[in-house]
This record gives sequence, C-alpha cells and structure tokens, in this order.
Amino acid sequence: MDIHRRGGVNPRGRRGPRRHRGPPPPSPATAATAASIAALSLEEAPLLGQCQRLCPPQEETERRRCQELSRFERATTASPTLVAVKRYRRAAAGRATLDARDLRPAPVLLATLRHLFTSVLVWPDSGEFLSVYHFVNDRIRSVRQDFTIQRIEDASLATALQQTARFYLLAGLRAAQLLSSQELQQDWSARLNDEQLVSALAQLQALTCSCPQQDGAAAAEFVAYDLLLHADDARAVAWSLRKLPSSLRNLPAVRRALRTFVALQTDAFHAFFTEFRAMTLLEQAAVLRHVPTVWTRSLHMLNKACGKQDRFPLEELARWLQLTDSESEGGDGGRAERLCNALNLQTQRLPPPPPPPKTSSQVADSWEVDDALDGCVTSSSASETSSSSVGSVQFKLAPLKEELDSEATRLLLHDLALQIEGSASGEEGERTPRTATELVTGTRSESPSAQ
Repeated sequence: MDIHRRGGVNPRGRRGPRRHRGPPPPSPATAATAASIAALSLEEAPLLGQCQRLCPPQEETERRRCQELSRFERATTASPTLVAVKRYRRAAAGRATLDARDLRPAPVLLATLRHLFTSVLVWPDSGEFLSVYHFVNDRIRSVRQDFTIQRIEDASLATALQQTARFYLLAGLRAAQLLSSQELQQDWSARLNDEQLVSALAQLQALTCSCPQQDGAAAAEFVAYDLLLHADDARAVAWSLRKLPSSLRNLPAVRRALRTFVALQTDAFHAFFTEFRAMTLLEQAAVLRHVPTVWTRSLHMLNKACGKQDRFPLEELARWLQLTDSESEGGDGGRAERLCNALNLQTQRLPPPPPPPKTSSQVADSWEVDDALDGCVTSSSASETSSSSVGSVQFKLAPLKEELDSEATRLLLHDLALQIEGSASGEEGERTPRTATELVTGTRSESPSAQ
C-alpha cells in the first residue's frame, strides 16, 4: 500500500493535514433565533431608524451597568435635562449588519443636536472647555454616522451640517482664547478639529449643489467659511468656484470671502484687515489661521521698503495690522512691539512729549475762579503726561526671521481672539455677547459692519 499517495502518513511518520470542511451547519434553533433578530444588511435598501430616544435603550443600559455614562449624561439638581446620548462607534471590520432599533431617525437626530447645543454646550472661562468639547464632538460624529447609514440627504441633514460647521469654527476660536500652550500641545488637536470642520463643509457644499432650491443666503454663509478656510490655497478655491452655482457667487458673504482671498494671495495686508474688520465673528474665526502669515509678510515688505534710518511708529503699525486693544484706537503699540521683537526687529521707546504750556482764554473774576481754572488745566495736563511712551521700530538692523515661533503666535492670536469676541459679539450697538448656543444654532443673525 502506497501510504504517500493516500496522505495518511508523510515520509517522516507524521499524519498529513486534513482538508478544511468549513464550519458545521447551524442548528435549527440557532437559525430560528438569527432569523428573528431585526437586523438589516448594509447592502440592502436604506435603513429607517426606529430609535426614538437620544440613546438606544440597550446601549444606555449597558453603559449604566458598566458605569460608563459621562457626567454630561447624568441629570443633577442643577442640570435636570441631561440624558444619555448615543456615542460614536467606529465601523467594525466584518460587521455587515446593523439593527434599525439602534438608529435614530432625522427628527431625533436634530433633537439630539438641539440637546447638545442647549443643555450641554456651556463654555466657562476655564476648566471645562476641553471636557465639553470632547463630549460634544464625539456625539456629533455619532449623529453624522446615523445620517450616513440611513442615507438621509434632505433639509434635516443640511441643518445638522450647518450647526456642526459652526460648532467647530467656534471651538477653534475658543481654543485660541482659553487654552494654554501646554493644553494646545497635549489635549487639543487643531488638525482633528479642522478635519471635522472641512468634512462638514464639503458635505454641505455637495448637498447645496445637488439641491439648488435651498436658501441662498444660508448657503452663502457656509460657502464663505469654506473659501476663507482655504484662502491660502489658490487651487482649492478655484476648484470650489467651479462647482459653485453662479447664483451664489454674487451674494455679499461670498464676495467678501473672495476679496479676502485676493488680498491674501496678493499680500495686500491693508485690504485684508479691512475685510477682516467687516466680517462676522465666525468668519473671523475661520480666517484667524491666516493672520500670522499676513503679519509676517507685512513686516517683510516693510523691511524691504524702509531704510536703516527710518523709524516706523508702533501705534500706526498696530492699527495697520489689527494689533490694537479694544479700549483705544492704537493703544501704546505693545502688541505690535511683541510682533516685531518675535521677528528680530529692533524697537525703541521714547518718553512722551512735554505737555503744552498752561494757558486759558477765560478771564477770572476772582481768585476762586482762577484757582478752579488752574485745577482744570492741571488735571488735563496730568492726563497727558501720564500717557505711555512713544514707540517705534527700525528695519534692516538685524536679519529678519522667516516666521513667528509658536509661542509668540499663540500669545498674539490669543489677544486677537479676545478682541474678536469683544468687537463682533454685539449687534446694532448692543454690547451683549452672543452665547455659544446662539452662535451654533444661528438663532440670532450676525450683522457685519460692511459688505
């Protein structure tokens, strides 16, 4: 008997490998159980979500049992409206079926966002920003995932994407205002925030192009955000304009974004900051990333234009480059001085000019009136002498750095972000700042100072 051909034992005396016969067939009980589960295949018709709660009951029960509910999901006396919200889950490899009972329909998804932006989205001055951001970011991704799985592409998706884009724009601005250098490096990722923002805007723009009957002004708002985000990339802007309906190109927000793009590409920093001052708060938040480039290029241009003997006033430079404080037109040029020093430009401070001589055109009828006049003139002179010193910058005295270091950039953007909040938060003379909920949901329209 030839055992080698029969495969029973190999020449070394070992039993040969057995042929793979596949898994055993399921038992009738197992097959009946599987058939009774309301699970649908991803390859079939679009799913229709059946979950009418912000979080599927099965997930909520499991997370409560494992004590995995976030503190933003546990109702308290101070926050009685907090409830569990479905968290984001990555698509598992090989998971070919989904349960419709775990998917939320469009009205519930919009209610989820409304809950996040009204009950959870609170921006304290310190301590809570990152915690709230990471929680809301995760739940927004879950909402978008449910929209995608159900293939919902209607007005409800447009509303969700609009609020999502505003949230990530506002988050970027708040990060510049609130986070320290260490937090920016360890606990915050501007890249990941931008990825979610760009993804929402791209999906929204595709939806706008496929549904031209949408509100033009609302669509223009987000087209402007997209153009401002990519204002440093001429090819990206050109590609966006090719896909943009002609009806949107002449709307004020889009025209302002295009003027900003041209100013950035041509190094017209005066025109850039003219447009910057006319923007809404969220438009300024979108273009904030380009400001350090404008600052650097502007000083390089001035360095070429000015001679060694020239002295340029810091107060004037501060007005040109949006480096003034909120209380005075030019301030003392302190921020402009920090910018110049960060690029290795030498600055100089001189004492203020002497006050004018004390004069008065009024004639005193008595010593008392004369004393009062003296007091008024003296008080005025004292206010002048208490003014800060006069600063200037000199060029070509040392090699100019090519770009700002990260810490100088953070500090200057921090000051500008706070200034944005103070100058753009009021409407029509009001100084009442808009809340985060109002900004994200768009419940109060922003009125830019110019178109």
